[in-house]
Formats: sequence, structure tokens, C-alpha cells
Amino acid sequence: MKLGTTSWLTGENFLDNARLVEGRVDFVELLVYTWDRPMRAKVAAWLDGLAGLDLEYTVHLPTDRVENALAAARFFAASSFPLLNMTLHPLPGWRDADWPDLVALENLIDRVEFHPRYTFDLTHSLLGRELPDHFHRHIVELHLSGTDGHIDHLPLDEATLRAAVPHLRRDLLICFEIFDPDHALAAVDRVRKVRA
Repeated sequence: MKLGTTSWLTGENFLDNARLVEGRVDFVELLVYTWDRPMRAKVAAWLDGLAGLDLEYTVHLPTDRVENALAAARFFAASSFPLLNMTLHPLPGWRDADWPDLVALENLIDRVEFHPRYTFDLTHSLLGRELPDHFHRHIVELHLSGTDGHIDHLPLDEATLRAAVPHLRRDLLICFEIFDPDHALAAVDRVRKVRA
């Protein structure tokens, strides 16, 4: 089991955020929210520094347009930058594209579609549509955050942690999508104790 945080803890700079959690987590999820010229330039500028850290990485592909998600996925697939997984939202038209092998589809609060590789956002499921049981064997990454029953990305709460425990397994990537460094690292420590 590898534990990670999102790259958005103190702002969008991947390198600053990765340095903040290096030594405390196994990987960082690079939150690529779009793929316009400024974002491409920023990502390209950060990659060498990220590769020099003692961390592994996943990518959350853009959520604005399927064309941007595909372009970012192809950029990372063609690069020498090592990745564990690429998470894709089920954007309109996603089924019509030829995605790199590392892409895993994520469930949304109101949308659950099948793909052979899956990123299961447990909090999305708790707030909306449940993930069908037959999807579970396809899960490669688990996204966790807390919820108050209305919104997600809050500090990890006890009820969500209890719901996560049955999904924890040795080969799973677990990303804490909590946009505060103290709360995200506290969640990492809590899950490490559960699995100890």
C-alpha cells in the first residue's frame, strides 16, 4: 500500500508541495486541472525537480475538457517521467479517445461508468452513487477525504475511515485529496496506524 497526497496543499506549484511532503508520503498526485499553454509550461518546468525527489507520482488529468485530458495523458505517456497511475474523470466523449494504459477512470458523485482500471473516490460514493461491487476488483487507486454529508475534501473523519478499511490492500495506491498539509498528513498517519 502506497500513501500519497494531492499536489495542491499550499497552492498549485507541484514542486513546492512535493518538497513539503517528501519523506512523509510515498507519492504525490499531480493535479493538472487544465492543459493550456501556461499549464504545459509550468508542468514542464517542474518535472526535473520532481524527478529528483524521493517520491513517486500519479497524475489527476484535467477535468475541464476531454481534449485537454487526452493531451495531458499523451504528454505524460510520451515523457520519461515515471508515473504510477493517471486518473480521468468521465468527461463527455471520454469513450471515443484512445487512452494510455496507465489511465484509470474515477467515479463522480453523480456519474459512475466502467473502465478496466479504476480510481475509486470513496467520498464521492458516500455522497452520491455507490460503486457497483463488480468494479471493486478493478480498483488501482483509492481517493480519500472527509465529508460532512454534503461536501468532500474535508479532514478525514472516523466514519469515512471505517468505510475505507475494507478496501485497503497491499497493492493499492491511496491518495488523500485534502487540500491542507496538516490535515492531509494527519490522514496519512491515521491510515498507516490502521494498517500497522
